[in-house]
Amino acid sequence: MQELYENLLRLGIAEDPAAKMAQYGQKVAEANAHFNLTRILGPAEMAESHFVDSIDAARKGYIPADAHIIDIGTGAGFPGVPLAIFLPEAKVTLLDSSEKKTEFIRETCTALGIPVQVVCGRSEELARGEDFFQVFDIAVARAVARLNILLELCAPYVRMGGRFLAYKGASAEEEVAEAASAAKRLGMELEAVVAAGPASTAHKIAVYRRVGETPPAFPRKYAKIKKAPL
Repeated sequence: MQELYENLLRLGIAEDPAAKMAQYGQKVAEANAHFNLTRILGPAEMAESHFVDSIDAARKGYIPADAHIIDIGTGAGFPGVPLAIFLPEAKVTLLDSSEKKTEFIRETCTALGIPVQVVCGRSEELARGEDFFQVFDIAVARAVARLNILLELCAPYVRMGGRFLAYKGASAEEEVAEAASAAKRLGMELEAVVAAGPASTAHKIAVYRRVGETPPAFPRKYAKIKKAPL
């Protein structure tokens, strides 16, 4: 944990959030011995690829300090948990279909005093509920699916004028071009593609803003989304 903490400080994270992130990273590493949460466990790579990568959009002004955020397909809690630590005024919901993962996040965040809401369910099913449909300022997703599929899963959560941030790798521009039709049909407009985290990671974030309504037919069942992306 000390080495992770020192790496976070080196990357410009302030002492208090760095300490909390290091504690969470340690819990992830410990849990990974029992079930697969992440392949990234080294302190330097974890600091860069999990924590700094997760909060970079907030550092660059794409996520307001008091935003209502949902992390869709959160997995081990990235980027949602680092955002909750970095933005203490934000309201963060973490969604995943794995009960084992959501239980780990819930227990760990409670133990560490990280205020998040954790929900277990499928994104395409929960998106239609009144507690989720177009109510969030920001939706984020990381390592879930290609963008033409991901937009249909995530866009319905975003309020008018809000943003969807898709955390991607080197294929970001290719996926943005592939997803142009999906974005238009879902009422989303590409705002920017920005670098995320240290330059060595080559991570990028595709930033979309809601400019129109999502038609009531979306999201479809996942089998249909995967078989015939928009």
